[in-house]
Amino acid sequence: MKNTQKKLKAKHFRYLSKDVVKNPMIYIRDFYRYETNVIYWMNHIQLFVNAATVPEMADRNFAENGYHCKQMIKQIEAAYVIFHQCQLPIQEAPLDFFATKEDYHNYLFKLEFTTNGHVAPADTISKFFSYQSLQKWYETMDDIMHYLTVPDSGSYEYFGDQIIAIRELLIRLAFALHYIYEDEGISLNVPSYVKAITDEPHQSTEKKTILRQIIEESIDKKYAQKEAQENSNEIDENQSLETSEVPASENSDLNDKI
Repeated sequence: MKNTQKKLKAKHFRYLSKDVVKNPMIYIRDFYRYETNVIYWMNHIQLFVNAATVPEMADRNFAENGYHCKQMIKQIEAAYVIFHQCQLPIQEAPLDFFATKEDYHNYLFKLEFTTNGHVAPADTISKFFSYQSLQKWYETMDDIMHYLTVPDSGSYEYFGDQIIAIRELLIRLAFALHYIYEDEGISLNVPSYVKAITDEPHQSTEKKTILRQIIEESIDKKYAQKEAQENSNEIDENQSLETSEVPASENSDLNDKI
C-alpha cells in the first residue's frame, strides 16, 4: 500500500516553512548541526515522555520539556514530508523492529537502529507512520504537551501501555533523521533499471547547445594535440633510425680492408 496524498504545502503543517516542505534536509541539517546531537536529543525525548506519563517524574526546575516536545512535532512533520515525497509503504507490523538477530545485537550493544543489519531510516519512517497517521501523532503530542502541565497523575493512567511504543518510535525517528543527516540524504531500494530524476531547474536548449559546442571543441582540440604529438614522435623515431644505420659506403670500405 502506497501513500498517495496530494502535493504537500506549508499550510498542511503547524511549524514547517515552505522551503522545508520542499526540502526537509534544510531542517535536518539545521537541527543536528546547530541544535543538539542525537544522544542528547534521545535523552530529552525520554525526559518529556516520562514527565507527561508520570508528572511526578518531571524536573520542572531545569528541563524545558514543552520546548523539546514542540521540536519533536517539527521532526514528525519533516519525517512526514519524506514519507510522502518518497512514497514509502505502509507496513502491517510497524512494531516488529528486529528482522534479524544482528538487528537485535546492534540495538543492544551498539545503540544502532538497523534493518537486516543495515541502517535504514526509510524503514523507520515507514514504521512510524504505519503505527499511526500524522493526525494521530498530532493528537498524541498534544496530549503529551497537556500532561506536561499536570502537577500529578492522581489515579489516572496516561496513554496506557502504548506509551512504550510511542517513546520507542519517537527515539527511532530521531535516529533515523540523524542517519539521514550523516549520509546527506536518504537511500531507497529500487530496481536496478530505475534512474533518479532530481527537481533541478530544466536547462534551455540554447544552454545545452553552447555546452555541447564547448565539449566538442575541447575534444577536437585534445585529438588534434594527440595527433600532432604522435606525428612528432614518429619523426623523431625515423631520425633515430637513420642515424643508427651504417652507410653502404662504409660497409664497402670495411669489406675491402678485409
